[in-house]
Amino acid sequence: MTPIRLAIVGCGAAARGCHVPALPPLVGDLQLTALIDRDPRQARAALDLYRELGGADADRVVIATDPAEAADAFDAAVVVVPHTLHAQSVEPLLAAGKHVLLEKPMSTSAEDARRLAARAVTPVLAMAHPRRLFPAYAWVKRLIDGGDLGEVVRVDWAEGHPYAWEPVTWSMFDRRLAGGGVLTDTGSHVFDTLLWWLGPDVEVVRYEDNSLGGVETDASSHLRFGSVDVHCECSRLRDLGISCKVTGTKATVTIGTDFPAGECSLITADGVELHRGDVDGVAPAQDEWELLFTEQLVNFAAAIRGTAQVHSGPEDGVRVVELIQDCYGGGTADERSAPQPWTNARRRCGGRPLARRPYRGRQPARAAS
Repeated sequence: MTPIRLAIVGCGAAARGCHVPALPPLVGDLQLTALIDRDPRQARAALDLYRELGGADADRVVIATDPAEAADAFDAAVVVVPHTLHAQSVEPLLAAGKHVLLEKPMSTSAEDARRLAARAVTPVLAMAHPRRLFPAYAWVKRLIDGGDLGEVVRVDWAEGHPYAWEPVTWSMFDRRLAGGGVLTDTGSHVFDTLLWWLGPDVEVVRYEDNSLGGVETDASSHLRFGSVDVHCECSRLRDLGISCKVTGTKATVTIGTDFPAGECSLITADGVELHRGDVDGVAPAQDEWELLFTEQLVNFAAAIRGTAQVHSGPEDGVRVVELIQDCYGGGTADERSAPQPWTNARRRCGGRPLARRPYRGRQPARAAS
């Protein structure tokens, strides 16, 4: 079997922390042949890491600043550029017949996301939604699908801690490049998981953040998936813990949302504890961090060869972007603004009191998938 020649487009922190370490075990399946970044120093740093990890044929990897420069060197690409550059980076790759594994979010515009999905007819376009491979997340999916929780009635998700990722550029903190803050970043994972668990029938009931025109560090969303009420709190500053509780009519499951999940529990409605502790991975879920991304690449390669469906496809990416856009786009900036230490529930405008009104969303129209 001839290895699929792979490029990584965008060689910053996410590429070096997630995708490059996943490549050395894939001898014979995928072969890294190009590292592409507009800053060649980032590409060389990624190559140094690949070589350090024992990656095959490191001396033959092409370094380029634009995919067009290395077009003859690769058949597929992992795209890990700043969020607002996703669409403009992926479109020419798909047009050239290159297969793409795209980091979340698919784009920062629902229109761009739908356009990318429409282009992905022959080349494979897969979404990098690795939390679907977290053992605890896959366990919850099995519990919901198997009816073990009964009818799901509520989900409470809290994920917040001081920002600890080690970026190599400023892009995550510049709205022109990131497209948003914690909702675009962490929220992409959270929303994809909820859509995977509960289905695409969703409306935004209420959304608030503290962006004030920049990138938000705190976001609060109240969603409704059919009849299921979902409350999400995400923060890059506050220690909210890392937990998700899914309440059903028969049982309630609670998991840690990080990796590994730590202690998880399953308790029946009448108080019987059925599980407490960590959750073992059931394929394709993985128990080790690097193997999450190795499995993601193995699946991507199998989809290119036509022997498997991608774990997460373009339609999943579109739904996540639509939901994020519904949160950001509803109401006025004042209506979406969370209370600040210098404000309260009643604000003054022109000498008259003005009650702060949170955005209450409407059900967006969705095309059948």
